[in-house]
Amino acid sequence: MIKVIKTNLYIFLLGVLLMSLASARAWAQIAKAHLKIDSTNLLIGQQTKAYLSLEVPQGTKVQWPSMADTLFKVLEIIHKGKVDTLTANGLTTFTQELTFTSFDTGYLPIPPLRFMYQVPGDTGVHPAETEPVLLQVRLMDVDTTSPIRDIKGIQKVGYSWREFLPWFFVILLLAIIAWLIVRYIQFRKGKRDYFLIKPKPKLPAWQVALEALEDLRQKKLWQMGQTKAYYSALTDIYRDYLKDQFGINAPEMVSQEIIEALRSQRFEQLLIEESRRMLETADLVKFARFEPLPDENSFALDFCRRFVEMTMPTPEIQENETLNAKADKTHPNA
Repeated sequence: MIKVIKTNLYIFLLGVLLMSLASARAWAQIAKAHLKIDSTNLLIGQQTKAYLSLEVPQGTKVQWPSMADTLFKVLEIIHKGKVDTLTANGLTTFTQELTFTSFDTGYLPIPPLRFMYQVPGDTGVHPAETEPVLLQVRLMDVDTTSPIRDIKGIQKVGYSWREFLPWFFVILLLAIIAWLIVRYIQFRKGKRDYFLIKPKPKLPAWQVALEALEDLRQKKLWQMGQTKAYYSALTDIYRDYLKDQFGINAPEMVSQEIIEALRSQRFEQLLIEESRRMLETADLVKFARFEPLPDENSFALDFCRRFVEMTMPTPEIQENETLNAKADKTHPNA
Protein backbone atom coordinates (compact mmCIF):
# COMPACT_ATOMS: atom_id res chain seq x y z
CA MET A 1 0.00 0.00 0.00
CA ILE A 2 2.79 2.41 0.94
CA LYS A 3 4.56 1.68 -2.35
CA VAL A 4 1.41 2.56 -4.29
CA ILE A 5 1.11 5.87 -2.43
CA LYS A 6 4.76 6.75 -3.10
CA THR A 7 4.36 5.84 -6.74
CA ASN A 8 1.28 8.05 -7.11
CA LEU A 9 3.07 10.90 -5.32
CA TYR A 10 6.03 10.69 -7.67
CA ILE A 11 3.69 10.68 -10.64
CA PHE A 12 1.84 13.73 -9.26
CA LEU A 13 5.08 15.69 -8.65
CA LEU A 14 6.37 14.76 -12.09
CA GLY A 15 3.11 15.99 -13.62
CA VAL A 16 3.33 19.30 -11.75
CA LEU A 17 6.95 19.74 -12.90
CA LEU A 18 6.04 19.02 -16.51
CA MET A 19 3.11 21.43 -16.35
CA SER A 20 5.36 24.14 -14.88
CA LEU A 21 7.90 23.61 -17.63
CA ALA A 22 5.14 23.70 -20.24
CA SER A 23 3.67 26.87 -18.74
CA ALA A 24 7.06 28.53 -18.60
CA ARG A 25 7.70 27.57 -22.23
CA ALA A 26 4.28 28.92 -23.21
CA TRP A 27 4.92 32.25 -21.50
CA ALA A 28 8.39 32.34 -23.01
CA GLN A 29 6.85 31.97 -26.43
CA ILE A 30 4.46 34.87 -25.70
CA ALA A 31 7.30 37.32 -24.85
CA LYS A 32 10.58 37.42 -26.79
CA ALA A 33 13.51 39.39 -25.35
CA HIS A 34 16.65 40.11 -27.38
CA LEU A 35 20.00 41.85 -26.86
CA LYS A 36 21.81 42.49 -30.12
CA ILE A 37 25.35 43.97 -30.06
CA ASP A 38 27.07 45.48 -33.08
CA SER A 39 30.43 43.96 -32.16
CA THR A 40 31.44 41.52 -29.44
CA ASN A 41 35.18 41.96 -30.11
CA LEU A 42 36.33 45.34 -28.84
CA LEU A 43 39.52 47.25 -28.16
CA ILE A 44 39.80 48.62 -24.65
CA GLY A 45 37.84 51.87 -24.42
CA GLN A 46 36.15 51.29 -27.78
CA GLN A 47 32.46 52.10 -27.87
CA THR A 48 29.82 49.87 -29.40
CA LYS A 49 26.05 49.94 -29.71
CA ALA A 50 23.57 47.41 -28.42
CA TYR A 51 19.84 47.09 -29.08
CA LEU A 52 17.63 45.83 -26.28
CA SER A 53 14.14 44.76 -27.38
CA LEU A 54 11.05 42.97 -26.12
CA GLU A 55 8.17 41.66 -28.26
CA VAL A 56 4.85 41.07 -26.44
CA PRO A 57 1.13 40.96 -27.32
CA GLN A 58 -0.49 44.33 -27.80
CA GLY A 59 -1.69 45.92 -24.55
CA THR A 60 0.85 44.09 -22.37
CA LYS A 61 2.22 45.99 -19.38
CA VAL A 62 6.04 45.90 -19.36
CA GLN A 63 8.59 46.65 -16.65
CA TRP A 64 11.91 47.59 -18.28
CA PRO A 65 15.18 46.28 -16.82
CA SER A 66 16.77 48.77 -14.40
CA MET A 67 20.22 49.79 -15.60
CA ALA A 68 22.63 52.21 -13.90
CA ASP A 69 25.54 53.96 -15.63
CA THR A 70 27.66 50.88 -14.99
CA LEU A 71 26.37 47.52 -16.21
CA PHE A 72 27.55 44.44 -14.35
CA LYS A 73 30.54 46.41 -12.92
CA VAL A 74 32.62 46.02 -16.08
CA LEU A 75 30.59 47.82 -18.75
CA GLU A 76 30.07 51.58 -18.69
CA ILE A 77 26.92 52.85 -20.40
CA ILE A 78 27.75 56.01 -22.35
CA HIS A 79 24.27 56.71 -23.68
CA LYS A 80 20.79 55.29 -23.17
CA GLY A 81 18.26 56.16 -25.85
CA LYS A 82 14.56 56.45 -25.28
CA VAL A 83 12.38 53.34 -25.55
CA ASP A 84 10.68 53.25 -28.96
CA THR A 85 7.38 51.44 -29.50
CA LEU A 86 6.18 49.74 -32.67
CA THR A 87 2.83 47.92 -32.93
CA ALA A 88 1.94 45.63 -35.83
CA ASN A 89 -0.11 42.44 -36.33
CA GLY A 90 -1.30 42.43 -32.72
CA LEU A 91 2.25 42.55 -31.33
CA THR A 92 4.09 45.45 -29.69
CA THR A 93 7.88 45.70 -29.89
CA PHE A 94 9.80 47.86 -27.41
CA THR A 95 13.33 48.83 -28.46
CA GLN A 96 16.08 50.81 -26.71
CA GLU A 97 19.48 51.74 -28.11
CA LEU A 98 22.48 51.56 -25.74
CA THR A 99 26.06 52.72 -26.21
CA PHE A 100 28.64 51.23 -23.85
CA THR A 101 32.36 50.60 -23.48
CA SER A 102 34.73 48.77 -21.15
CA PHE A 103 38.16 49.50 -19.74
CA ASP A 104 38.69 45.95 -18.49
CA THR A 105 40.30 43.39 -20.76
CA GLY A 106 39.43 39.76 -21.20
CA TYR A 107 36.21 37.88 -21.76
CA LEU A 108 33.36 39.75 -20.15
CA PRO A 109 30.00 37.97 -19.88
CA ILE A 110 26.76 39.93 -20.04
CA PRO A 111 24.20 37.95 -18.01
CA PRO A 112 20.58 37.82 -19.12
CA LEU A 113 18.59 41.04 -18.71
CA ARG A 114 15.18 40.39 -17.18
CA PHE A 115 11.90 42.01 -18.22
CA MET A 116 8.67 41.65 -16.27
CA TYR A 117 5.36 41.77 -18.12
CA GLN A 118 1.65 41.24 -17.56
CA VAL A 119 -0.57 40.10 -20.44
CA PRO A 120 -4.10 41.56 -20.68
CA GLY A 121 -6.62 39.34 -18.90
CA ASP A 122 -3.94 37.67 -16.76
CA THR A 123 -3.29 38.72 -13.16
CA GLY A 124 0.13 37.10 -13.07
CA VAL A 125 3.43 38.87 -13.73
CA HIS A 126 5.88 36.85 -15.82
CA PRO A 127 9.59 37.23 -16.61
CA ALA A 128 11.33 37.34 -19.98
CA GLU A 129 15.10 37.26 -20.28
CA THR A 130 17.64 37.93 -22.99
CA GLU A 131 20.26 35.39 -23.95
CA PRO A 132 23.67 35.87 -22.24
CA VAL A 133 26.35 37.49 -24.40
CA LEU A 134 30.13 37.13 -24.17
CA LEU A 135 32.32 40.14 -25.00
CA GLN A 136 36.02 40.08 -25.71
CA VAL A 137 37.88 43.27 -24.77
CA ARG A 138 41.52 43.38 -25.76
CA LEU A 139 44.48 45.68 -25.80
CA MET A 140 45.82 47.14 -29.01
CA ASP A 141 48.22 44.82 -30.76
CA VAL A 142 51.88 45.80 -30.31
CA ASP A 143 54.62 44.84 -32.76
CA THR A 144 57.41 43.75 -30.45
CA THR A 145 59.83 43.30 -33.36
CA SER A 146 59.89 47.04 -34.18
CA PRO A 147 62.26 49.37 -32.32
CA ILE A 148 60.91 51.67 -29.62
CA ARG A 149 60.24 55.11 -31.03
CA ASP A 150 60.74 58.38 -29.23
CA ILE A 151 57.77 60.52 -28.20
CA LYS A 152 56.83 62.97 -30.90
CA GLY A 153 57.15 66.65 -30.22
CA ILE A 154 54.34 69.18 -30.12
CA GLN A 155 52.69 69.41 -33.50
CA LYS A 156 51.62 72.76 -34.94
CA VAL A 157 47.97 72.86 -35.85
CA GLY A 158 46.67 75.31 -38.44
CA TYR A 159 44.08 77.93 -37.59
CA SER A 160 40.51 77.62 -38.74
CA TRP A 161 38.11 80.44 -39.61
CA ARG A 162 36.07 79.67 -36.51
CA GLU A 163 39.01 80.73 -34.33
CA PHE A 164 39.20 84.11 -36.11
CA LEU A 165 35.43 84.68 -36.09
CA PRO A 166 35.18 86.06 -32.50
CA TRP A 167 38.06 88.47 -33.17
CA PHE A 168 36.34 89.62 -36.36
CA PHE A 169 33.18 90.52 -34.43
CA VAL A 170 35.22 92.31 -31.74
CA ILE A 171 37.03 94.41 -34.34
CA LEU A 172 33.77 95.12 -36.14
CA LEU A 173 32.12 96.22 -32.89
CA LEU A 174 35.05 98.52 -32.04
CA ALA A 175 34.91 100.03 -35.55
CA ILE A 176 31.17 100.71 -35.19
CA ILE A 177 31.69 102.34 -31.77
CA ALA A 178 34.50 104.52 -33.15
CA TRP A 179 32.35 105.54 -36.12
CA LEU A 180 29.46 106.48 -33.83
CA ILE A 181 31.77 108.58 -31.63
CA VAL A 182 33.12 110.48 -34.67
CA ARG A 183 29.59 111.09 -35.97
CA TYR A 184 28.45 112.35 -32.58
CA ILE A 185 31.41 114.76 -32.27
CA GLN A 186 30.73 116.11 -35.76
CA PHE A 187 27.05 116.53 -34.89
CA ARG A 188 27.83 118.35 -31.65
CA LYS A 189 30.26 120.72 -33.40
CA GLY A 190 27.69 121.55 -36.06
CA LYS A 191 29.55 119.90 -38.91
CA ARG A 192 26.58 117.60 -39.46
CA ASP A 193 22.87 118.38 -39.56
CA TYR A 194 21.97 114.97 -38.11
CA PHE A 195 23.53 112.27 -35.96
CA LEU A 196 22.59 108.96 -37.65
CA ILE A 197 19.52 109.18 -39.86
CA LYS A 198 19.29 112.03 -42.34
CA PRO A 199 15.97 113.80 -41.86
CA LYS A 200 13.70 114.29 -44.79
CA PRO A 201 13.92 117.81 -46.24
CA LYS A 202 11.11 119.99 -44.92
CA LEU A 203 8.76 121.26 -47.60
CA PRO A 204 8.17 125.01 -47.75
CA ALA A 205 5.00 126.24 -46.07
CA TRP A 206 3.42 127.45 -49.31
CA GLN A 207 3.88 124.02 -50.95
CA VAL A 208 2.38 122.21 -47.96
CA ALA A 209 -0.60 124.58 -47.98
CA LEU A 210 -1.27 124.27 -51.71
CA GLU A 211 -1.09 120.47 -51.59
CA ALA A 212 -3.45 120.39 -48.60
CA LEU A 213 -5.93 122.72 -50.34
CA GLU A 214 -5.91 120.54 -53.45
CA ASP A 215 -6.48 117.44 -51.34
CA LEU A 216 -9.39 119.18 -49.60
CA ARG A 217 -10.92 120.17 -52.92
CA GLN A 218 -10.82 116.57 -54.17
CA LYS A 219 -12.58 115.30 -51.04
CA LYS A 220 -15.69 117.43 -51.91
CA LEU A 221 -16.80 117.61 -48.30
CA TRP A 222 -19.32 120.44 -48.58
CA GLN A 223 -20.84 118.85 -51.71
CA MET A 224 -21.59 115.78 -49.54
CA GLY A 225 -23.18 117.87 -46.80
CA GLN A 226 -20.12 117.91 -44.51
CA THR A 227 -19.87 121.70 -44.39
CA LYS A 228 -18.54 121.91 -40.83
CA ALA A 229 -15.73 119.46 -41.54
CA TYR A 230 -14.94 121.36 -44.73
CA TYR A 231 -14.52 124.73 -42.99
CA SER A 232 -12.62 123.20 -40.06
CA ALA A 233 -10.06 121.69 -42.43
CA LEU A 234 -9.88 124.87 -44.53
CA THR A 235 -9.21 127.20 -41.59
CA ASP A 236 -6.62 124.76 -40.17
CA ILE A 237 -4.70 124.92 -43.45
CA TYR A 238 -4.95 128.72 -43.48
CA ARG A 239 -3.82 129.08 -39.84
CA ASP A 240 -0.90 126.65 -40.25
CA TYR A 241 0.30 128.54 -43.30
CA LEU A 242 0.32 131.86 -41.39
CA LYS A 243 2.31 130.26 -38.58
CA ASP A 244 4.89 128.45 -40.75
CA GLN A 245 5.37 131.19 -43.32
CA PHE A 246 5.06 134.41 -41.28
CA GLY A 247 5.48 133.30 -37.66
CA ILE A 248 1.91 134.34 -36.76
CA ASN A 249 0.62 131.99 -34.05
CA ALA A 250 -2.73 131.74 -35.84
CA PRO A 251 -3.68 128.24 -34.51
CA GLU A 252 -3.91 129.77 -31.02
CA MET A 253 -5.78 132.93 -32.10
CA VAL A 254 -9.44 133.72 -32.63
CA SER A 255 -10.53 135.18 -35.95
CA GLN A 256 -10.33 138.85 -34.82
CA GLU A 257 -6.80 138.37 -33.47
CA ILE A 258 -5.71 136.94 -36.83
CA ILE A 259 -7.09 140.01 -38.62
CA GLU A 260 -5.18 142.29 -36.23
CA ALA A 261 -1.97 140.30 -36.83
CA LEU A 262 -2.40 140.65 -40.61
CA ARG A 263 -2.80 144.39 -40.22
CA SER A 264 0.27 144.66 -38.03
CA GLN A 265 2.35 142.91 -40.70
CA ARG A 266 0.86 145.22 -43.37
CA PHE A 267 -0.81 142.71 -45.64
CA GLU A 268 -2.81 144.08 -48.55
CA GLN A 269 -6.17 145.46 -47.49
CA LEU A 270 -8.03 143.23 -49.97
CA LEU A 271 -6.43 140.09 -48.49
CA ILE A 272 -7.33 141.24 -44.98
CA GLU A 273 -10.99 141.85 -45.88
CA GLU A 274 -11.32 138.56 -47.71
CA SER A 275 -9.65 136.79 -44.78
CA ARG A 276 -12.28 138.38 -42.48
CA ARG A 277 -15.07 137.17 -44.78
CA MET A 278 -13.74 133.58 -44.90
CA LEU A 279 -13.07 133.39 -41.14
CA GLU A 280 -16.47 134.83 -40.17
CA THR A 281 -18.25 132.38 -42.46
CA ALA A 282 -16.26 129.52 -40.94
CA ASP A 283 -17.15 130.64 -37.41
CA LEU A 284 -20.85 130.77 -38.27
CA VAL A 285 -20.71 127.28 -39.76
CA LYS A 286 -18.78 125.77 -36.85
CA PHE A 287 -20.57 127.46 -33.97
CA ALA A 288 -24.00 128.55 -35.28
CA ARG A 289 -24.83 125.70 -37.70
CA PHE A 290 -24.95 128.18 -40.57
CA GLU A 291 -25.34 126.75 -44.08
CA PRO A 292 -23.55 128.96 -46.66
CA LEU A 293 -24.48 129.07 -50.32
CA PRO A 294 -22.42 126.95 -52.71
CA ASP A 295 -20.79 130.08 -54.14
CA GLU A 296 -19.60 131.05 -50.66
CA ASN A 297 -18.06 127.61 -50.14
CA SER A 298 -16.22 127.80 -53.44
CA PHE A 299 -15.05 131.35 -52.67
CA ALA A 300 -13.50 130.24 -49.34
CA LEU A 301 -11.29 127.61 -50.95
CA ASP A 302 -10.39 129.83 -53.93
CA PHE A 303 -9.48 132.68 -51.60
CA CYS A 304 -7.15 130.49 -49.49
CA ARG A 305 -5.37 129.29 -52.63
CA ARG A 306 -5.05 132.84 -53.92
CA PHE A 307 -3.84 134.07 -50.52
CA VAL A 308 -1.02 131.48 -50.54
CA GLU A 309 -0.04 132.22 -54.14
CA MET A 310 0.07 135.99 -53.53
CA THR A 311 2.10 135.75 -50.30
CA MET A 312 4.47 132.90 -51.11
CA PRO A 313 8.15 133.85 -51.45
CA THR A 314 9.46 134.67 -54.93
CA PRO A 315 12.25 132.45 -56.36
CA GLU A 316 14.83 135.12 -55.47
CA ILE A 317 13.67 135.23 -51.86
CA GLN A 318 13.67 131.43 -51.64
CA GLU A 319 17.24 131.29 -52.92
CA ASN A 320 18.38 133.90 -50.39
CA GLU A 321 16.69 131.97 -47.56
CA THR A 322 18.47 128.79 -48.63
CA LEU A 323 21.84 130.55 -48.69
CA ASN A 324 21.23 132.10 -45.28
CA ALA A 325 20.29 128.70 -43.84
CA LYS A 326 23.51 127.16 -45.16
CA ALA A 327 25.53 130.02 -43.74
CA ASP A 328 23.94 129.59 -40.32
CA LYS A 329 24.83 125.87 -40.30
CA THR A 330 28.40 126.60 -41.35
CA HIS A 331 28.91 129.32 -38.69
CA PRO A 332 26.49 128.42 -35.90
CA ASN A 333 28.16 130.73 -33.35
CA ALA A 334 28.59 133.69 -35.64
